[in-house]
Amino acid sequence: MTRWTHGLVNRLVILCDLTMIALATLAGYLIWHELSWSQTAVLGVIAASVYAGTLTLGQAFRVEHYKRLRRQIVHVLIGGIPAALAVLLVYYALVPAEDEDLTALGHWATIAALALLVGRLLLVGWLIRSINRRGLLRRDVLVIGDLDRAYALVRNYYEEQQGERLLDFIAVFRDEGRPATPAELAGEGVPPMRGGLAELFAYARRDTVDMVIVTKSWNDVRAIGEVAQQLNRFAVDVMLELEPGTFKPGYAGLTSIADHRALQVQQRPLKGSLGIFKAVEDYTVATLGLILVSPVLLLAALAIKLDSPGPVLFRQARIGLNNREFTVYKLRTMHVNPADDGSVAAVREDPRITRVGALLRSFSIDELPQLLNVLKGDMSVVGPRPHVPNMRITEDVRYEAISDYVARYRMKPGITGWAQINGMRGGIYTVEKAERGVELDLYYIEHWSIWFDIRILLLTVTKGLADNSAF
Repeated sequence: MTRWTHGLVNRLVILCDLTMIALATLAGYLIWHELSWSQTAVLGVIAASVYAGTLTLGQAFRVEHYKRLRRQIVHVLIGGIPAALAVLLVYYALVPAEDEDLTALGHWATIAALALLVGRLLLVGWLIRSINRRGLLRRDVLVIGDLDRAYALVRNYYEEQQGERLLDFIAVFRDEGRPATPAELAGEGVPPMRGGLAELFAYARRDTVDMVIVTKSWNDVRAIGEVAQQLNRFAVDVMLELEPGTFKPGYAGLTSIADHRALQVQQRPLKGSLGIFKAVEDYTVATLGLILVSPVLLLAALAIKLDSPGPVLFRQARIGLNNREFTVYKLRTMHVNPADDGSVAAVREDPRITRVGALLRSFSIDELPQLLNVLKGDMSVVGPRPHVPNMRITEDVRYEAISDYVARYRMKPGITGWAQINGMRGGIYTVEKAERGVELDLYYIEHWSIWFDIRILLLTVTKGLADNSAF
């Protein structure tokens, strides 16, 4: 029996979108006849390819997106606009332009947009509701190994997944460690303990199982390998729990070095074409941004000069990609003090901040010259914020306080970022807040996409600038 998966749902949604574009293309031809059938078919293929390619590139075909009405409408627009532009470009490059043709293309684009929205809101909406109602994406899971680790894993999953849970823990099986308690044998508040490896095999032969998680101690790697090898006889996913608290790869995948198998535990962000897309985004946004904000920068420069003595621009060393120092540009918001190395962060009502500086900082206008850093290649528009070398949280240097902090240096720092729009603007004076900021930055690095950047930019304008935590 074919099991429903996220990939299958995504392919059905793509098929629905392409079908809607095909139906809109056919309807446009049958209603207006301004274009020949061959022209209509070719343009339909181009539109469908660009639409699907754009949304695939932006990782828009994901099950979690189909549950949100506004996000689906936005995705149809994001995919539809490039598709419409591609059709116009190809058509007018190959066929002499006429007003009637432009009208026909406009009609077709309108029908296609409506068809896509109907498909997403009705057909895809019905599909997702049916899947959720019947629990088709839920997975039946068995756990085998050390009982303490097995039940700790189950408890952690239930605590973290308070809403919709995609894993159903059916039973636990013991392969090492302490014996089961009467409550565990009876399944009182926990998945019941059903025996050992032989009982797990019997269960898997008798009932449907989607996943087996092995929670054995890594002190005996050979024993883990033997259990995994014996599970080869079943068509299930097999997961090996890592030793808790000792190994935290953000990315892991098997690879080969010569004829030896190896585990790649980290992947360089923005490899290949992704780096090109990110660079195009940076230079485009920075160039347009400088043009748009130049009047604001001129007024701010004049206000700074009139308010206090000193330069308009403030230059300071920051840490960037691969732990390299670079000079960041900001509008000066503090009184000039050569002895201030920047290691002490600003606080609310900081006497070092000028009157004009307080206003500029509250709206983050002082950060706008960093668009020049983007054009120089030192920064990105979106990314983890760059910090001053040796900047302190409490009495400890940031590196000593936050062990994963240096992992932020795998990507260029940004003017804004996922952390900034999630409450990390303003000062960071506790280890807990610093850890939260690092967690958000690493999430951004590991989940980067063009659409993620666009979302952050929009939230920066609509939400981040209105945040009163900056000072």
